[in-house]
Amino acid sequence: MKGIFRKSLVLFILFFTGISCASFAQEKPSTNIPYAALKDEISSKHQLLSFTTRRINAKYPSNIVNTAGQNFPGHRGPGQLVVYFPGGNYTTGTNEYGTEAVVEGGVVVKLTGADSIIPKNGFVVSGHGSSKTWIKQNLKIGTKVIIDSNTIIAYLTPDSFVFEAKSKIEEAEQFLSNAKKSDAKTLEDKKASYYLRKAKNELKKAERSREKLKKPYAESSIRFSNLAIKYALPYIESEFKGVWLRPTERNRYEIQRTLDKIQATGIKEVFLETYFHGYTIYPSKVMKKYGLTIQNPKFLMYDPLAVYVEEAHKRGLKIHCWFESFYIGNVNPSYDDKSILSKYPLWGNKNLANYDYPSYVRHKAEHNGFFLDPANPEVTAFLVELLNEIPRLYDIDGINIDYTRYPTSQRSDVKNFQQSHWGYTAIARKEFKDLYEIDPVEIEPDTVLWKKWGEYRRDKIYAYVKEARNSLSITTQGRKFLFSAVIFPDYNVCLETKQQDWAKWSRENLVDAMTPLILTSDNELFSKILREVKTRASNKTQILTGLFVGFLDAEPEDLLKQISVARGLKSEGIILFDWAHLPLKYQEALKYRVFLPKK
Repeated sequence: MKGIFRKSLVLFILFFTGISCASFAQEKPSTNIPYAALKDEISSKHQLLSFTTRRINAKYPSNIVNTAGQNFPGHRGPGQLVVYFPGGNYTTGTNEYGTEAVVEGGVVVKLTGADSIIPKNGFVVSGHGSSKTWIKQNLKIGTKVIIDSNTIIAYLTPDSFVFEAKSKIEEAEQFLSNAKKSDAKTLEDKKASYYLRKAKNELKKAERSREKLKKPYAESSIRFSNLAIKYALPYIESEFKGVWLRPTERNRYEIQRTLDKIQATGIKEVFLETYFHGYTIYPSKVMKKYGLTIQNPKFLMYDPLAVYVEEAHKRGLKIHCWFESFYIGNVNPSYDDKSILSKYPLWGNKNLANYDYPSYVRHKAEHNGFFLDPANPEVTAFLVELLNEIPRLYDIDGINIDYTRYPTSQRSDVKNFQQSHWGYTAIARKEFKDLYEIDPVEIEPDTVLWKKWGEYRRDKIYAYVKEARNSLSITTQGRKFLFSAVIFPDYNVCLETKQQDWAKWSRENLVDAMTPLILTSDNELFSKILREVKTRASNKTQILTGLFVGFLDAEPEDLLKQISVARGLKSEGIILFDWAHLPLKYQEALKYRVFLPKK
């Protein structure tokens, strides 16, 4: 028993002397550490505010990664809690459906949504499903963390709140410093300075106080720092301010209410989802021509696009039609005999693992959904015709094409990654075989022909974008019209896993603007990602940065931080994803100053 208790004491000493627990955890320590004894030991030295443990499903990189996660980004499967140690990838590589906490020196220093940088002196705790919930409930800035074999131990003391207060003050100081460089002195600057002074005074009280008083003073300091941040970020008149929005409104009154709320935040550009899941929100003559369901059944009996355009323009807002190109949703096509794949089954895309499957093929990691085949000329002709119908019928201000890519495949560092690649349809296979005298299903990875197969698929996406651009230029001639595209910003990964060569689109001026999706709230990674986009894009292409902060359920201040980073890298604007994930806390943060001019 003495040996076991001694083990817990060693962990305790390691933690409080500042030695990283990451390397210690990888030595597979005994799983018999008496957590109750450890809790008592900590409690004897500190006022313990919380103490919790949770089982880790997998550690990565190592040989015990749960194979259930192999089909998902970052090797994190459904419901898993994964710990990412340094020594493997630069980032976790995870998608936006979980949450993560970055731990350095045994303390949580960042809360990020996805694809976090793995620190050299720590690790990243990543969770999905119930594990995401556990992280959200138990890990905050300043939480102290120990890894014991397959268990994570997390606890809070009053000093945890002091740590967070110091971090917030540093953020507020940086914001104020940036504001002074870019903006003339205003009342808001004075307010920011005032609240920063208040935050520092409360922090001093927290540091000098007894344990029981540290937390309330530190929390007060954090509140004042947050106010300083909100008042520090200046308003820029010329900045593009947008939001993606999936319509759910059932009548004109509900649309008016939504647009009033959007206008109140200072947002000027609405990216209205107009064609999604294989249906249009308006009654479409093109859909009727092809024998398809003419309008999304949710909107029968009225035309939300017509109302949105009319009401938005009354308010001085612009409407861009958000258009899902090759993704057609996850509802079984047989449920609607006039759905796209029910009517045209040969239009569906297939992966290598299921190239000979006689029916529709779902993508498990992309909403369990279905995709169309970019190599099928009937598909691209249909989509281009549908794209052109919208500005012919409605006075819209632009079109934003999304899912302009192949379905996501695995990276080449995953075993049998080629099985997850898409495009193995009868049409594509025949055309490629005619060109290179080999069926793509027979190509080995890491060969010249494998490279040619990738180029073939990227050329199909390029041809679609080019055709869409040329035809829309004719349709909208004489009108001010913005043609933009959603892109995934990690260029090399995007080429390999999505067959999307957005840099080529930009070089050849096929798009007026690109809206890169930033799926992280890690500002260091955010900056690196956006810098790459700016470097590879033509200076004629506007970069309208897509922020997922609301979708990741981060703090309002994280949204402001990302706007600040985007501005520092000369992004021409911001688009928020999306209105449904922009509750009051984010709307209010935008109103302080950043999106609304003060009178």
